[in-house]
Amino acid sequence: MFSGDPADWIEYDKRQFRQILGRLTRVITGTLDPHLARYPDGEWAQFATAQLTGVRGTLAQLSQ
Repeated sequence: MFSGDPADWIEYDKRQFRQILGRLTRVITGTLDPHLARYPDGEWAQFATAQLTGVRGTLAQLSQ
């Protein structure tokens, strides 16, 4: 249950974004980075990394 204070809602939202950011960062560093290290010209991994890096930047801003 949420309190009636919007500041509490914002803090909750930020915590959620931080959690998603952590998961996404682990996907990038644990899955895509090794893929790119082995196949640096792989189009799919480059595309996925580019897209998710943008999402990571957005989540980092939202979690502040």
